Amino acid sequence: MALDDDTTRVISSKPFTDPVSRMLTPSPAVPRPTILYIAGYSRAGSTMLDMVLGRHGDIASTGELVYLLDDAPQESRICTCGARFGDCPVYGGWLETVPDIAALKTLQREIESRDGLEALKAGRVPEEKAAAYRDYAVSLYTHIAETTGARIILDSSKSAKDAAGRPLALARLAGFDVKVLHLSRDPRATIRSYIDKGSNWVLEGYRKPRPLESWRPIMGWTYANRIATDLAADFGDDYLHLRYEDFIADPGRALQAIGALAGTDLSEVARAVVEGDPFLAGHNVGGNRNRLEPQKIILKTPEPARLPLLRELALRAVSGSTPHRLGY
Repeated sequence: MALDDDTTRVISSKPFTDPVSRMLTPSPAVPRPTILYIAGYSRAGSTMLDMVLGRHGDIASTGELVYLLDDAPQESRICTCGARFGDCPVYGGWLETVPDIAALKTLQREIESRDGLEALKAGRVPEEKAAAYRDYAVSLYTHIAETTGARIILDSSKSAKDAAGRPLALARLAGFDVKVLHLSRDPRATIRSYIDKGSNWVLEGYRKPRPLESWRPIMGWTYANRIATDLAADFGDDYLHLRYEDFIADPGRALQAIGALAGTDLSEVARAVVEGDPFLAGHNVGGNRNRLEPQKIILKTPEPARLPLLRELALRAVSGSTPHRLGY
C-alpha cells in the first residue's frame, strides 16, 4: 500500500526524449541561489516555518515546490498570491517555457522519488536524464531568484515518497549549494493531527479519503524521517536537525541556528515571532491550509499527544528507534 499522502509516481515506458530542451535559458548575470531545503514529514510545522523565513528579504519561500508541475495544469490549484500558477508573477514566466509539463513531471518523479533514491545515491542516473533534470532545476530556481531578488530559495518539499531524493538531486545533478534543514515533530502529535483533522488534500477537495487514512502517517513519518536523517551523512555541516518543539520553545535560538546554516541574519525575523507579528505566505505551492491566511506563531509548548492504543502499538512496532534518535 502507499506509505504517505503523496501522489502515485508515474514512469513512462516510452523512449526518453528531453522535455526541457526549449526551456528558458538562465541569465548569466543572475548567480545561482542557495537552496534551503526543509526535509522531514508533513504536519511538522514546515508551512509555518516557511512563512516565517519568507519574511526575510534574502529568502524566497516557495512551499512544496516539488508539486508545481502537478498543480500548474489544474484550474482549481492556485498560488498563495491568489493567481493561477500560469499567471503568477513568480512561476508564470517559467511555466510558459516548459514544452511538455507531463513529460517533465515524469522525469522529476523518476529521479526524485523514493523509488529512484538508490540509483541517485549510487550515481546511476543516465547522463541524458541527469542533464535534462539539471536544465529543469537550474532554469526554475534561477528564474525564481531573478523574479524575487532573493539569494536563498526556500523549498519545503520535505522527504516523503515523491520528494525523497530531491535535495540530493538538486545538489549532485544540478550542482546547487543545498542546505538541509531537517524539521521533525513528535510522531504522536503528527499522527494525532491526521486523526483529528484528516488529510489537507482531502480537506481542500483535491482527492477523496483513502482506506486507513489516519494509519498511513505511521509509516510515512518513519520512512520520511529516516531518509531525512540519512542526509546528515551526505551534507555534513550543511545539514541541521531542528525539532518543531524546540522552535516553539526558543524561536530565537532556533532561528539563529537556521541563519548560520543558510548564511544570513534572522534576528529580525526572530523578533517578529516573539512580538507576535502576523506572517504571510509568499508564492507557495501546496502545504498546510494555514498558508491561505495570515498566521501568528503561538509560543506555547503543546501538551503531549496521546494515541489510541492500537495506533500507539503500531507506531512503536514500525518506527523502532527512529523517534529516540530524533529526541522523542
